[in-house]
Amino acid sequence: MSQTTAPAIPADVLGEAVGRIAGFAALSLHESFPDLDLDDLVEVFTRPCSTSMISAQFLAGLGDGLPAGKAAAAAGTALIQGWADSRNYARAQLDAEKSAAAPTA
Repeated sequence: MSQTTAPAIPADVLGEAVGRIAGFAALSLHESFPDLDLDDLVEVFTRPCSTSMISAQFLAGLGDGLPAGKAAAAAGTALIQGWADSRNYARAQLDAEKSAAAPTA
């Protein structure tokens, strides 16, 4: 992403966009992986750290000249990728802890 200035957007419009992006990302993951609880995904994606990231990504996309829909898609994709990376990292940490704690023969 470039360092262009994001356009001024009223807070309520930005808030609605961020909420929609979080909701669509949660729904998309849930539809692809039905074992993931939709309410849990929504809760994670609407935490302050997630909404801050969505806002930053969305505004950066708009600042780069993307139409709102493409900026939203890019922000949603970044959110899902960040979630997946964090989940994979946590899983690897658990696996490493289990391996370290396992008795050796």
